Amino acid sequence: MIGIIGAMEEEVAILKSEIQNLTTEKIAHVEIYRGLLLGKEVVLMQSGIGKVNAAICTTLLISNFKPDYIINTGSAGGLGSGLTVGDVLVSTDVLHHDVDATAFGYAQGQVPMMPETYKADDMLIDKTKRAISKHNYTAQTGLIVSGDSFIGSAEMKASILEKFPDAMAVEMEAAAVAQTCYQFNTPFIITRAVSDLANGEAEMSFEQFLKVACVSSSNIVKSLLETL
Repeated sequence: MIGIIGAMEEEVAILKSEIQNLTTEKIAHVEIYRGLLLGKEVVLMQSGIGKVNAAICTTLLISNFKPDYIINTGSAGGLGSGLTVGDVLVSTDVLHHDVDATAFGYAQGQVPMMPETYKADDMLIDKTKRAISKHNYTAQTGLIVSGDSFIGSAEMKASILEKFPDAMAVEMEAAAVAQTCYQFNTPFIITRAVSDLANGEAEMSFEQFLKVACVSSSNIVKSLLETL
């Protein structure tokens, strides 16, 4: 069984609409959709926005359904040079950009007693890249960073890149999903589509292009499922 997590209704709507034998339930405040997607047994969950919601959702998913893999899908703000709206992103590593325990000798972004970054599963990275190759998307693979703030100014973007110059994208859930998967030894992959460029026009861009990003990210999830 494969677990799929998206934060917002828009980020799960396309996948939900294509699930066969759909059943719906709710645990706590989390909506859960079960059934078959492209012949694969899936549990699709809408976590809500932010790292705490994402961690709760991932814990519920793993504890109740014991998925073989977890796919975290949705939108992100592009940080890397050359990115445009609709481009597709695949995580190699994930970390929290708003964590700072450097006073105690930890790396920037490292939660105490946790690894410096959370590594996505190599097999899932490879299969996701193959899935992307079936589409006419521009794609980047690399570091995704997460925090509990929407990044909507050039100053905020510059601050993140100053600390994490290799970061290609920023969003609000992936590191929490990844950290929870690490704790439960569950393989994961983060795949996102760019909805904005995390700058002074990010809010307007996000509202305008969220639907485009959700179509792109959902297409990649479906193509990935075909390989699993």
